[in-house]
Amino acid sequence: MGKIKKRIIRTVGYFVLWYLRKDRYYSHEGTKILVKKGVFHPGFFFSTKLLLSTLASFIIKNTYFLELGAGSGLISFIAAKRGAIVTATDISPIAIKGLVENNIQLKTNLTIIESDLFDKIPNQVFDFIIINPPYYPKNPKNDSEKAWFCGENFEYFEKLFYQLNNFIKSETTVMMSLSEDCDFENIKNIAIKNNLLMEELRNKMTLWERNYIFNIVSK
Repeated sequence: MGKIKKRIIRTVGYFVLWYLRKDRYYSHEGTKILVKKGVFHPGFFFSTKLLLSTLASFIIKNTYFLELGAGSGLISFIAAKRGAIVTATDISPIAIKGLVENNIQLKTNLTIIESDLFDKIPNQVFDFIIINPPYYPKNPKNDSEKAWFCGENFEYFEKLFYQLNNFIKSETTVMMSLSEDCDFENIKNIAIKNNLLMEELRNKMTLWERNYIFNIVSK
């Protein structure tokens, strides 16, 4: 990465950290949500918009839809607006509080569950599962860091792929976003170990980062 590029990223990073020191409203496709302080903000990171644009080509009305680690819940609220039967989960109590407040404000009917991955989700099979995971290999120190760090030994993905098979069928679409910064081979090997394959659906370069959308399927 060049010096100019690093300087731009650092400058943008300082602004983002300042901006996210308090609750903020964010609008996308006519859906206005409150993003709580410390929650992953969909306006500053490219993965959420890429997931939404990819999802736009699918018919999701009347489907059972799960956003795992929903954060602000933007994807969940837009999916509900399109007629999906939505469950939104997160491990963060702050994120859950924001989801509940937005659910009331938007008059949607999301099922909201505070859960570490699938731990507290009732046994069921979903038609769509959307995952915007943490992928930096470092142990998170608090709930906010769990949006970024997957554990030194990729414990997040070990648990995710181990549990996932219990909530999908052959027709389920499992969409996961990853950045070019990821250790793709390690993550793919964890999936394979759990009889799952990661198939690239698309990728897009935005400013300084290339993001990828993978479809996860059973072997």
